Amino acid sequence: MADRRRLSPEERRTELLTLGAEVFGQRPYDEVRIDEIAERAGVSRALMYHYFPDKRAFFAAVVRNESELLFEATNTPPQPGLNLFEQLRAGVLAYLQYDDEHPHGAWAAYVGMGRTDPVLRGIDDMDNDRQANRIIERFTEAIGEPLDSKVERDLRVLVYGWLAFTFEMCRQRIIDPSIDAGHVADSCAHSLLDAIARMPDIPGLE
Repeated sequence: MADRRRLSPEERRTELLTLGAEVFGQRPYDEVRIDEIAERAGVSRALMYHYFPDKRAFFAAVVRNESELLFEATNTPPQPGLNLFEQLRAGVLAYLQYDDEHPHGAWAAYVGMGRTDPVLRGIDDMDNDRQANRIIERFTEAIGEPLDSKVERDLRVLVYGWLAFTFEMCRQRIIDPSIDAGHVADSCAHSLLDAIARMPDIPGLE
């Protein structure tokens, strides 16, 4: 076992989550053992279970942590002078850049999202809610007026569908990094704006 380092509980938990993202990002869930994570981190099995009661809880925590990191990586304020298309494109590029810089963690999150486990579904739903709220807020700012409740409802449904589309586009690029990031970003940004333009009673964009 590696020499134990003196870390605060929060630092130790973060270390375990980072290691978990690396391992789950490289191997199928069923092949990962909690004992292996503890050994690689240089901690006892008992301490590992102190932080995470079982593998399912550990995996859910890894996915939740990666979701938070990704949200923060793409949660940048709009740059002055950018229209909505350029903002959307920049957001997708930030998403892809995070994937490039953290491929194992990103893949662990992709593996977790969309699973039928209710805990993982809850993480997925929370992340989609935050992303949708941010996009709708940017859209409202771009048109310069509040949205009718029915229009906002329909827009939210469309944005949730778009998030699923974008998620899959980015997942495919993790599988095949030769796919051009600019093309993915352009396709995703255009697809949302084209769909919005076809909504009835939607205000025009500058």
